[in-house]
Amino acid sequence: MNDPDGVERAARAIADWDGERMEEYADEVYPELRAIWEEMQDRRAAPVAVYVPPVPLDSRLRVPIIAYVQGRRTAPHERTMEAVVAMASESRPDSFRPPDIALVELPAGPACRLQEVVVHDEEDRGRRSLSEHIDYYVLPPHCPEGIFKFSVTWSSPAITARAMVTADEMAASLSVRVDEATEGNG
Repeated sequence: MNDPDGVERAARAIADWDGERMEEYADEVYPELRAIWEEMQDRRAAPVAVYVPPVPLDSRLRVPIIAYVQGRRTAPHERTMEAVVAMASESRPDSFRPPDIALVELPAGPACRLQEVVVHDEEDRGRRSLSEHIDYYVLPPHCPEGIFKFSVTWSSPAITARAMVTADEMAASLSVRVDEATEGNG
């Protein structure tokens, strides 16, 4: 997803899948992949992973799961767990209910885990939909100027139990490596 040609390559790969109507499916998925790519570029998120099911879903969204990592430099006063929890606790107008927040220890460092259900107005369809996400705000000890957000979002409440387990497993596998050649240079 981070490669500018990645969206086109992904759509071509979907079109080549075995099965009926795969070219049509690729055409349906393409605009969503392009929108995800543009949003992740705006966030400066990398790496980004998406899941496109091998069989088209009977839903508005064709890409039901998105995961990404986003890093940023922080001021020392922002790089405390208390500050991270306060930031994660800020209410959002599209929250379905208050988020669940927990402090967790990950191999990459101490983290704040936020799980939230978000309401989306689908003006073109005259209804609302829900998505859910888990964000991990990680404070890696060997990266004293940074905070990393690992986020997994899914569009179907039906997969919440499995998505939660997968998100936790993915977060537990993360590590942060500081490249000595670029350390201190961004």
